[in-house]
Amino acid sequence: MYSTEAAQADSHPLHAAVDTVRTSLQHLIKLIDDGAHTDLGALSLVETLQQWETLRNTLPVVDRALIQHGTEQGHPNVLSERSMVGVLKNGLRISTGEAVRRVKAAEQLADRTSMLGEPLPPIREHLAQAQRDGAVTPEQVSLIDQTLRKVGHCDPESITAGEVMLIEQASRLGYQDLTVFAARLAEAIDPDGILPCDDAAQRERRFLRVRHRKDGCWAGEFILTGTAGQKLAALLDPLTTPQPTTVQPDHADGSRSKKGKRVIEDKRSVGQRQHDALETLLDALLRGQEVPASGGTPATVLVHISWEEFLREFGIGSYADGTPASADTVRDLADQADIAWCVKTPKGAVLNLYRSRRIASTAQTLALYARDSGCTFPGCDVAPQWCERHHVIAWQDGGNTNIGNLTLVCAFHHHQFAKRGWQCQINSDGLPVWIPPRWIDPQQRPILNHRITINNWHPQDPLDLNPATEPEPPPDPGAEGPPG
Repeated sequence: MYSTEAAQADSHPLHAAVDTVRTSLQHLIKLIDDGAHTDLGALSLVETLQQWETLRNTLPVVDRALIQHGTEQGHPNVLSERSMVGVLKNGLRISTGEAVRRVKAAEQLADRTSMLGEPLPPIREHLAQAQRDGAVTPEQVSLIDQTLRKVGHCDPESITAGEVMLIEQASRLGYQDLTVFAARLAEAIDPDGILPCDDAAQRERRFLRVRHRKDGCWAGEFILTGTAGQKLAALLDPLTTPQPTTVQPDHADGSRSKKGKRVIEDKRSVGQRQHDALETLLDALLRGQEVPASGGTPATVLVHISWEEFLREFGIGSYADGTPASADTVRDLADQADIAWCVKTPKGAVLNLYRSRRIASTAQTLALYARDSGCTFPGCDVAPQWCERHHVIAWQDGGNTNIGNLTLVCAFHHHQFAKRGWQCQINSDGLPVWIPPRWIDPQQRPILNHRITINNWHPQDPLDLNPATEPEPPPDPGAEGPPG
């Protein structure tokens, strides 16, 4: 859309540098096309991807400098645009949302110039350096910046300390766990501020609209409050699992074969499965039936919150998926639902609920939900309702069905970890840890899923993602806690 000054374009060193990068990239693609990657082993493949990702993460450094320069020099006016958002949207043919994200990143991460022409460091100086080093992804940069903006009115030293902590955890945590950590850190910096889960704002935005179309279908849209969305998700999730069917092929004479059963995969899309799940729920309600169970328990809204936070006026907890939940919301849920209190040690272990059965009871499953919050295999973020209960010491080998011998594992890792050389143990803190094979870690150091650490971290405490396995002193039985 925008014309360029041809003479400058041919001579400017930046354009020559871009051409050099383009030539190198074309050479890399040629190597890939020629099959240079086909002899990579599993670890070499991951290492190559990590190197490429580090390089990819540094590319926004160029964007932010150019965008900031354009803003300071007033180039949008020259190009008949209101701001650099319009320049990017029309010049690069990207969406408005992506243009806004890049401009906001430049505002916080680019070097600046004062009104007197003096150079100034970026507002987010540590985050800018981390991006220059390729240590954070653009998605992480956006999350960290948005988190710090929420507490921008607080003590600058606390904000800077929070920026450093978020950068440190960005290199260790998955995006979902980093989101949970960021929400808790923001609440620690500004405990009496506006919660990220502003209930009043959610109630103001809520709506549902459906209409009957001429073709007989129904269409609509909605915005649900956090609590309504969690309730709907808890009901729909157990019904959206793919359902393959087993059939017996017919003989030529029309008789049914007793052998040769074959499995037909579920070819429904995710959207179609969710539609069918909703229709199943409606049928159950109209017939007065109970709603389907989820992962061995009735459809449940699970909330993580400490007793102290539950009592605080501005306390905060989180749903099982990491979404923040205010103490007010939790108290409202307690008024309208059955509550299962699960008392945990400071490290996050659940007090044992011993059973002699092979299958974990409802109470035990809920306790596993509270402790594990999902699949405990390192790096896995599958939600608890999609997990299976795994006996650390196998049932047939004398393993008991109690919390100290159970953990949640997704179906994939449940059936694959032993084949890959992994082992599962319950450490002295009562938490599930995984022992990697020697080809991954010759020292076979235990790994605790970061989610468990994050869910039991209190902002006033240091965050240790590699906790010691020394036993903690037992909890004081006389200490005040949730009502029994």
